[in-house]
Amino acid sequence: MDRLLWLQLIGIAAFNKVDYLMTLEALERGYKEANPLLASMVGTFQFPLVKLLLVPLLLIFMWQMRHRIGKSLVTLTWVPFTAYSMVVLYHRSILF
Repeated sequence: MDRLLWLQLIGIAAFNKVDYLMTLEALERGYKEANPLLASMVGTFQFPLVKLLLVPLLLIFMWQMRHRIGKSLVTLTWVPFTAYSMVVLYHRSILF
């Protein structure tokens, strides 16, 4: 269980970083941030903090809590893993 969860969390972190970089590129090309929670932060110091600091901190927290949460964490982690992979594919389709 730990190995799969570790790979999922590393994957989410990687997708998050790619999403951040591709979002910056899309914003430069005139696209808008689609996430309503982050849209108001674009262009402020908060945007990179949330994307590049908060998300990794949440992933670290999840890793540290894995034994308390149990096996369901592996199942639940597929949701953000899949969502981020879809977001990255979407970015790729509009940018390249």
